[in-house]
Amino acid sequence: MNGTNRLVFSLCFWLFWIGEGQAQVFPGDADNNGKVENLDVLYTGYAYGGIGPARLGLPLDATEGTISLLWEASFPTGTNYAFADANGDGAINFNDLVAISLNYGLEHAMVTTNVFLEGIPGLDPLVAFDRSAIPPIITENAILEIPLFIGTADRPIVDINGLAFSISYDSELIAELSLEIDPKWMGDDGEIFMLQSHRGEDNEGKLEVALTRFGKNPVTAFGRIGTLSIIIEDDLIDLLPDHVDRLPVAISVVGIGAVDDKFNQIPLVSDSIHLEVRHPAAISDARDSEKAALVKVFPNPIRGVLTIFSAEEMEQITILNLNGQTLLALRLDHPNYFKYSTQAFPPGPLLLKITTPKGIVVKKVVVMAE
Repeated sequence: MNGTNRLVFSLCFWLFWIGEGQAQVFPGDADNNGKVENLDVLYTGYAYGGIGPARLGLPLDATEGTISLLWEASFPTGTNYAFADANGDGAINFNDLVAISLNYGLEHAMVTTNVFLEGIPGLDPLVAFDRSAIPPIITENAILEIPLFIGTADRPIVDINGLAFSISYDSELIAELSLEIDPKWMGDDGEIFMLQSHRGEDNEGKLEVALTRFGKNPVTAFGRIGTLSIIIEDDLIDLLPDHVDRLPVAISVVGIGAVDDKFNQIPLVSDSIHLEVRHPAAISDARDSEKAALVKVFPNPIRGVLTIFSAEEMEQITILNLNGQTLLALRLDHPNYFKYSTQAFPPGPLLLKITTPKGIVVKKVVVMAE
């Protein structure tokens, strides 16, 4: 090699060394956007099984490592696979997914804002809360179980490789919120990694969720992805302004990122629900006198047998406790008259939710001890 070639080679090596070659890997920040978050699970899962140049072995905690040599493979976004190799051992595997859990939420540089591809309602698959599971009356210390569906049999998510999303909520009124994920939603072969983490500021809570297949191994998915469990705060007196007996609570799915086996974004349509949390003193019979007049419940208080008469044919009767938990749900063959033994119910107040063609009537009754 002559002197000129040596000079050019040295200059190129030096430029590489001070540029991409000196990039720093923060364990868990697989997309190199400055922050460890749920989207990093999609990157690491996609590159799972990849092999490349090793760095000096480092722990999985928040210790940055220098990339001395980039990998041949890069994500379609342009980020090199080396950033997904959290511990620098030259292989992307389960340990690198663990690094995301260990360092979740940490920032190490200026954070790049994520851009999500929003779906078109009526065209793309929908993320949907099961509104039929929302109790008619919600008050303090209530426990709600609301299924969450993503995609349907008619509109499934085809070739999904990874999914990340967040559920935002008012943490001042909601004491606890969690999502029990059905791992079979993204395949029943066990080739899946799941992560959940809570974060939030002020009164805005956020549950961040991620699921990924191992490697480029897509599936077609749809249906119930899990059930959202919600516990309302147990003391609303200090939270309710004067002369206000109820507060609105919004729960929304936000920041949806879904990728296929080519790491293209899959558009999904997000959903929100709005709950009305009432002060216990505000619970009463339905205020809609026109609908309430259609239904008569006797005797009240009840000792032994509940009798319901409706001017309209009844389609369903649901009996709930004051926490919103369903004690009984019966589909009816459109009768006007219904009798039921209350022996199985604990003494105390209950709510009757009677569905008729003209709407839903809610009645408060009291079961007496026999």
